[in-house]
Amino acid sequence: MAPYIFLAAAGLTGAALPQRPRYRYGFLLTTGVLCWLLASLRYVTGFDYRFYETIFQAISSAGLNVPAELQDIEPGFLMLNLLAASLGFGYRGFLFLFHFLFTVLVFAWIGRYSPAPWLSVYLFVTLQYYALSMNFLRQALAAAVILWIYPFLKSRRLLPCCGIILLSACFHRTALIMLPLCFLLRLRISRRHYGLAALAAAGAYFLMDPLLQIAVTLFPKYQHYFTEKYWQGNSFLYVLLPLGCLLFVLPSLRREVHSPSDSSILVNSVFYMFLLQVFITRHFILERLSIYTAFFCLLALPEAALCFDGRNLSKVRTGLLIAGGLLYLFFAASHGFHGVYPYHGVWSRALTP
Repeated sequence: MAPYIFLAAAGLTGAALPQRPRYRYGFLLTTGVLCWLLASLRYVTGFDYRFYETIFQAISSAGLNVPAELQDIEPGFLMLNLLAASLGFGYRGFLFLFHFLFTVLVFAWIGRYSPAPWLSVYLFVTLQYYALSMNFLRQALAAAVILWIYPFLKSRRLLPCCGIILLSACFHRTALIMLPLCFLLRLRISRRHYGLAALAAAGAYFLMDPLLQIAVTLFPKYQHYFTEKYWQGNSFLYVLLPLGCLLFVLPSLRREVHSPSDSSILVNSVFYMFLLQVFITRHFILERLSIYTAFFCLLALPEAALCFDGRNLSKVRTGLLIAGGLLYLFFAASHGFHGVYPYHGVWSRALTP
């Protein structure tokens, strides 16, 4: 737990720095390196640590002759493994390469677009996006790539958005859900928009099982999910975070209704994150569909905290956001999210019998 508290505290130190580009870049470089090193030096931290180690060793041994059992792995991730192996890296070296790419993509995006980079870094750690990167490797990298559709969404250039989404899908196929969502995120906020979206989500929620049965007849290789533990429904307790995020951005939502701007993309992302997250109460594995829109909270929440003209009100809302992030970090740790609590570093290997 201590390493994550340290990273969260490091994020908060950015609030005291002068708001000048060199200080901002220095802060992001420092915190980014800390996140990169901590993630890369973990040992059997993350539920899928051994799973990805097995994949790397198999690819490293086989080279371009990919084993049949790995041919379903997305091509981008396979190429990343092959690149690491061709450079003579072991699994540890692969983790350094993977987490370097992930950290650069996320922190460069934060530095470019966040109204408060220190707050975005803090939320990156406390709201479990950092923990995600140490477990769901393929999907974490796919989500980090997806972040870069943001400037193209703002300029209404949907063709580059689609290109980035297809690139992201080379690391995890679920990124394809962003193809329809990138159109929805650009829509103007209105009662009609949100009402129809909520109605469609409710219909999909209650018709979920027959729809999925049809889907697996088309893609039978996913049939095995029906018998795994992740197919079970999860508690509504896990919907509280996206609901809290949606309530937090309500002032931004009201503002966008009366005076539309590019911020509607971020508000829409929080809204669709909430709708998608509700599906985990039917089948927990469907949480993965909400990850891509959830990452935009790293911009949406700081912007919602700072959007008020009154300085004191912005400070109060920022304080609430900090407190909420810390509470969620402790909640995640108590439930062992992603298998990264407690943290074990490479030095733990010497202590393992």
